[in-house]
Amino acid sequence: MRVFVTGGTGLIGSAIVENLIDHQHDVLALARSRASHKMLADLGATPIRGDITKPTAWVNDLPDVDAVIHTACDFSDQMPRIDSNLLDHLIPALHRMPGPVRFLYTGGVWSYPQTQPGQIGDETLPFATLPEFDWMIDGLNRILGDEKLHGIIIHPGCVYATGRHGRTGLFERAITSAQSNKVITIVGGDHVDQPMVHTDDLADLYYRALTNAKPGSSYIGVAINGISNDAVAKLIARHFAIENYRFETISTQTAMSRLGNWAEGLGHHQHLSSAKAMLELGWAPKHRDIEQDIKACATATTAKR
Repeated sequence: MRVFVTGGTGLIGSAIVENLIDHQHDVLALARSRASHKMLADLGATPIRGDITKPTAWVNDLPDVDAVIHTACDFSDQMPRIDSNLLDHLIPALHRMPGPVRFLYTGGVWSYPQTQPGQIGDETLPFATLPEFDWMIDGLNRILGDEKLHGIIIHPGCVYATGRHGRTGLFERAITSAQSNKVITIVGGDHVDQPMVHTDDLADLYYRALTNAKPGSSYIGVAINGISNDAVAKLIARHFAIENYRFETISTQTAMSRLGNWAEGLGHHQHLSSAKAMLELGWAPKHRDIEQDIKACATATTAKR
């Protein structure tokens, strides 16, 4: 399959690019800088120079593709406009392709409500999106509602990595703060659990959805539940061997004032099931031990020093 990936140098996208290439797919990916161009070429992808904020500069020159995987995203206030404008131009370009195009659109678990004690949510939950991410619902509805596209939605959990390409994802802010300021910040306290997924497992889910999912399907991508923000912070402190550190517990509102309104998600308590992806696609996440993965992060970070 020839697959076009947006966000191909990001945390999620780079893992997807590597996975698809490992499975012998022809991957094209958007590159907005020389560094991104080099990274994609080194991974074995074909870089397409362009930026999601300026789709008119490249979208009409997009080669014929069989599928699109859209992972490009940031937490800026401009993202609703950027994503809508991208789809305004990308969708008509895909309509002109010679065959039907599979379009994998990335949502997120923060589109679902918080769960109550003992409750495990799944794809049947009605959306209750955090305000900063309402635009995702608009986007996924456009993709699913387009009769000329084979739309599929992936809702990743909170994504982390274990050091490849120097990334740790979800843990990065806590690790950086602990190492530089001797402070590890906990949002919301020990009652907040965030559903998590390793970027390699998530890439495998995208690959399986790309090749096997029925158009119109949606899947939650979560491998680990029941680990609190407090527990993650303590594991980081232990395995990074940070001396004389202190924990700082802040409210969700304080996190939002410091980081932006998107940080409301850091205090969003959820237990979510990926049984649908496991049953329908055979998804079997390998990263289920968060302590071992945080230990691997520490080992990778130490090796780079």
